Formats: sequence, C-alpha cells, structure tokens
Amino acid sequence: MKLQYTITPTLLDYAILGLLHNQDLSGYRIRKMFEETALGNYSSSPGTIYPALKRLQKLILIEKVVQNNSEKTLFHINNKGLEVLKSWLLKPLVKIDIERKNHELLLRFAFMDTLIKQKEKIDFLESFKTLQSNYINELQLYHKEEAGKMSLHAKLAFEYGIESNKTTLKWCKTTLKEIFKNNIS
Repeated sequence: MKLQYTITPTLLDYAILGLLHNQDLSGYRIRKMFEETALGNYSSSPGTIYPALKRLQKLILIEKVVQNNSEKTLFHINNKGLEVLKSWLLKPLVKIDIERKNHELLLRFAFMDTLIKQKEKIDFLESFKTLQSNYINELQLYHKEEAGKMSLHAKLAFEYGIESNKTTLKWCKTTLKEIFKNNIS
C-alpha cells in the first residue's frame, strides 16, 4: 500500500502568493522584495525562494508567464492560488496563533486589503483583539502568582512579554478604529 501525502503551502509560500496577488513578478524581484523589506524575516535566500516557487508551481497555485516583448519570465498567481490564499487569510484564529504566531497574523492582515471583504477584516481583528486580551489576562494572572518565584531576569523578561502583548492589543484596537473610520468615509 502506497502512502499518499499532501503538500501544503508553507508560510513562505503564502507570503509569495500574497506578493503575486498584487502583480506578476520575476523570481529575482520576489527575492529582492524579501531582501529589502521585513519579508526577509521569512527568508531572502535564493536557496529557499526558488524552491518555494517550484513548489507553488507543483501545487498549481502559480504559473510562469513569458512576456511577449522579452525573454523575461514572470510568475502569476492563478485562480486556485487566489482561493488558497483567501482561505489562509480567512482561517479562524485560535489561541496558539496569539501565543506563538503574531507575525503570521500580521502577514495575513497585510494581504487582506483588496482580497477580503470589510466585514471579514473586522471579524479577523475582533477575534485577534479578544484572543489577545484573554491571553494578556492569563499572563498577568500567572505573573501575579509566580513572579516571586522567578529570578530577576526571568521576571523582567516575562514582564517584557506582557508589555509586548499589550502593545499588540493596542494595535488591534487602533486598527479597528481606523478601519471603521475609513469604512464610513
């Protein structure tokens, strides 16, 4: 019996799909965008970008397009790729996302602009805000109970974690206000 497995897109793949949603790009341009922006946190190495492009082609989420006036090859997201990207953007948030994947949530939000309906963006942010608030409450309760048992450095590092989560919560609230303001205008 032969085992079948499914290849699922990686976070790097989703980042590439998000970039290609805006415009067709060459592999070199994609790599440069990763090198020159915060996307570099996901990778900018040719040893990861080009295999990711091949994987996305294998998954039939993107295709190569040769420009008529030159030999230049661009990558284009197709309808299936758009569906996969939208599905990822709309994936319900869970506690582990808040605890360990804030960078992924922000990447998802960054690509929602023209792909996702206003209500879905608001739902995403409301869920983000609620989960973030609950997580902060858990952290503060733990801190209250355990801070006296922690070393000074552990306590200070833990307090940094609480404060950075509060900053994320503040961002959620501010972003929701901004989205509502722009929706009314």
